[in-house]
Amino acid sequence: MTALHIGARAVATYHDGQDLAEHLSPRPYLHPVTTLEGTVLTEVEPEDHRHHYGVSNAVVEVNGHMFWGGASYVHPTGYELLENHGRQVPRSSDTTDHRITETLEWLGSDGAHVLTEDREITADLLPEHPAWALRWHSTLHADADDLEVGSPATRGRTGAGYGGLFWRLSAASVATTATTADGGPPLGSTAPWLLLTQARETGPVSLLLAQPRERVLPWFVRTQGYVGAGPALAWDAPRTIAAGTSLDLHLWALLVDGDLSPETAQVHYDRLEQLA
Repeated sequence: MTALHIGARAVATYHDGQDLAEHLSPRPYLHPVTTLEGTVLTEVEPEDHRHHYGVSNAVVEVNGHMFWGGASYVHPTGYELLENHGRQVPRSSDTTDHRITETLEWLGSDGAHVLTEDREITADLLPEHPAWALRWHSTLHADADDLEVGSPATRGRTGAGYGGLFWRLSAASVATTATTADGGPPLGSTAPWLLLTQARETGPVSLLLAQPRERVLPWFVRTQGYVGAGPALAWDAPRTIAAGTSLDLHLWALLVDGDLSPETAQVHYDRLEQLA
């Protein structure tokens, strides 16, 4: 494992995930990810969803192979644990205190090559709050065949279009409010940013999740049952990545000790765009 730092403080630890059980769809992940004051804003293997692992690139289905972990949605009966789990295997990497760059091979449940991913994760200080920014950029290369990306929603479960870059934050017992840039309902929103504010024992903390405004995917958001969110790659219909082409995925995050107002969140979003 390796860590991203802000100054001397380790704020995010990166694991290769190769020791995960097969039914968890082994993949690299970040945990713990903390605020500058040390509040942890990720969970791994929680009781409610054992296959949730901090911050990871967890796509539910690519060409029939599961990269999210856990059970698959089978319409209309519900979730079943199938033998369809793939894994993400790091093939090369380069790390500094502020940046992780990695090339990964996604292998299907049969061990065959599915796709190649280029990944970059960076950490930057935003001294004006103070806070720090995490930026995750993944490029998925269809370097063998056409790729069809799916989700439970594309299999018939309305509103469950999850899968992609995903941040598992906490259990539902932590009181959480979710606000979008346009003030609308969070689930399925195509607003460029999503603000999650939590009441912790040590005081309020805020997690601003964002995407580039010109390439926003619908937000999958849960604050009931558990707290987690991320851009949904196959929100309500399968997504095809044609052979020989690539797809970019982005998730930006600002981790703040304290409350953020929507107005301040917008200011910080503009700052995150400048960093990109």
